[in-house]
Amino acid sequence: MPRFFNTAGPCIPGEHYMIDQAERFENIHQLIDDKSYFVLHAPRQTGKTTAILQLTNELNAAGKYIALYTNVEAGQAWRNNINELNRTIINELRINAKVYLNNKYYPSAECYEPDVRDFSTFLTNWCMELPKPLVLFLDEVDSLIGDGLISVLRQLRAGYTKRPKAFPHALCIIGLRDIRDYRIYSDASKKYIVGGSCFNIKKESLRIKDFSKEQVKHLFQQHRQDTGQKIKPAALEKIYFYSEGQPWLVNALGWELCFGRHAIPRDQTIQPEQVKNAVEILIKRRDVHLDQLTDKLTEPRVARVIEAILIGEQTQLEEISAEDHQYLLDLGLVKSGRQGLEIANPIYREIIPRELTVVMQDAVAQNPAWYVNKDGRLNINKVLNAYIEFYKEHSEMVTNRKTYTEAAHHLLFMAWLQRIVNGGGIIIREYAAGLKRLDLCIEFAGERFAFELKLSSPKALEQGRLQLSEYLDRLSLDSGWLIIFTRGRVTDWDKVGQRDTIMEGNKKIETINL
Repeated sequence: MPRFFNTAGPCIPGEHYMIDQAERFENIHQLIDDKSYFVLHAPRQTGKTTAILQLTNELNAAGKYIALYTNVEAGQAWRNNINELNRTIINELRINAKVYLNNKYYPSAECYEPDVRDFSTFLTNWCMELPKPLVLFLDEVDSLIGDGLISVLRQLRAGYTKRPKAFPHALCIIGLRDIRDYRIYSDASKKYIVGGSCFNIKKESLRIKDFSKEQVKHLFQQHRQDTGQKIKPAALEKIYFYSEGQPWLVNALGWELCFGRHAIPRDQTIQPEQVKNAVEILIKRRDVHLDQLTDKLTEPRVARVIEAILIGEQTQLEEISAEDHQYLLDLGLVKSGRQGLEIANPIYREIIPRELTVVMQDAVAQNPAWYVNKDGRLNINKVLNAYIEFYKEHSEMVTNRKTYTEAAHHLLFMAWLQRIVNGGGIIIREYAAGLKRLDLCIEFAGERFAFELKLSSPKALEQGRLQLSEYLDRLSLDSGWLIIFTRGRVTDWDKVGQRDTIMEGNKKIETINL
């Protein structure tokens, strides 16, 4: 059976292109040898389950330990029903022992007699039967809810002192978040409890790494070995640039380029331009992974952080709690970059504003062809003049917005541009909390048009002209547009749409007030 790039579920050796999972986390073997209880966390679809399944196979093959992986997500449905949750976890442990371990390691009937109600008692009984120390990996623990989750953590803590003879020698809790970031509401005590207080035996927290450039290269080398298909080094660079090594994105691009509906024929070398096309296909298709991310944008604590990044307001971001920051980092939506807090990678950076403007785009009933000259080039002045008129007639789309209100101007303008360039161009966006603006570059029919978007302030014009001049330098352009949006409701409509031209060094800058 030929191997392929996997985008659904854990990777299987022999079926999927894979990297050595040992390269993705450090010190894990030492933690196991030291009888540690620790946490492994990372965003969804980054390869946590694949890595742990590979590790359990390695540990079992080495023969020093008995290693078992178990997903406890099925217990989420029981919420605060602790008895049923315990029963579910015991059942999952038994099933996985049957699937992954030899029959001689399967727990005896005495381990789960009718009076055994706690899964910790089951573990004690089982560990005392086993001829070797048990290493247990519990996945999706943070999917459990309320008093059920509190009970699981406390049972593990209570059994800790009995290890390794009568409780797991080493234990790893796997999930999206570090346990210190759990805030669990207890119906029994009517208050929030911090996860770390229930599990203060944690030795260390490991964060699984994204793919490096070399690992991305290695995946495509496997494809070449299997099929003979080549890929340009510049195309590999593009794959890493757009994905920044996020494992699902790397594999999704690999699938689209090599196996998907628009796959490049095997006798052709994959080119950089084809990677850009594959990125656009992924964005438009909105696969489950991307859909899950965009669904989070409606959460208030996510919206607060994303809005601050969109408009480049570092001061606004500083008012947001560290807990909200960490939540978005754990989701994999953002990262700490050179410009402050940034969207995690260029693909997510493009998806987020498109998702936030999808309803607006439907409301912008424009025919993109009307803005294209006979020679196929974009008439940018026609685009801007039409937008000014549109905004004057439909300013309520900004003032009446219920979410992302500070970014409403930015989003409406981007919705307008997106609808126009869908006729044959692309928008490149740069934004981060430390930039204090949002930079846009439209690429259409071989031409580029640079924009800088800012919210009004006493220094908006002065800062904006300098920032846009630097942006134009990077793009090797001689001119661009600085658009300054009014905060709040407009009081002087005569000034709306006012356009002026200024020079900043050798750069021609047109300012537009909206």
